Amino acid sequence: MKFQRLMLWSAALLMLAASTILTFAQTAATLPADVKPDSLARLPYVQRKDLNEADQKIFDVLPGRTAAGTLGGPLAFAAYNPGVAKALFDLHNAAVAGTLNAHVRELAILVACRETNYSLEWNGHLATALKVGVDQKVLDVVRTSGALTGLDDKDAAVIRFGRQMFRDKKMEPATFAKVVELFGRKGAMDMVAVMNTYAVSGFFAIAVDERAPEGRLDLLSSPIH
Repeated sequence: MKFQRLMLWSAALLMLAASTILTFAQTAATLPADVKPDSLARLPYVQRKDLNEADQKIFDVLPGRTAAGTLGGPLAFAAYNPGVAKALFDLHNAAVAGTLNAHVRELAILVACRETNYSLEWNGHLATALKVGVDQKVLDVVRTSGALTGLDDKDAAVIRFGRQMFRDKKMEPATFAKVVELFGRKGAMDMVAVMNTYAVSGFFAIAVDERAPEGRLDLLSSPIH
């Protein structure tokens, strides 16, 4: 199972790396003045050669490394402090190894991405979510902040849980009770962990105003608030 999770993480990173090839199609005229065309963010990617020896050792175990000696992907900007990036990677691995099945986990990830406008991982996880059985109409509800009426109880519970945690910053008793009923106490806490490990990367993306490559969905263009 651990090997399978690492393979899924690697596959997602490969998809994200492939999408970065499109970034150079973004011209300076289409980006804010402080956003760099290579990283599509306010900061350039971290380069291994600029790190001290201790940080290079951490860099060398992080996913998202490129042949050019930079670090892209979801840890790109956390890696300005490599120890933080490694801690976030470890948190990710622990969170996704919890009790949630793949369907619930992928939906939880996409809810967190939608709530933080985190386009990179939204685009990286869409295909996986569909593959593990999340219906396109459910993804459309997440993306458009649509009503939960008519959705499967489990899907609706996951979406409502994330919306209240991120938007309302208050969890209604009935919402929490429903998630515990459906997924157990540990499952409820695993959901918090999964959503928040992706949200942390989303917060880095917010700070550096990271944009989606041309041709990919940019959640910033369809705000939910």
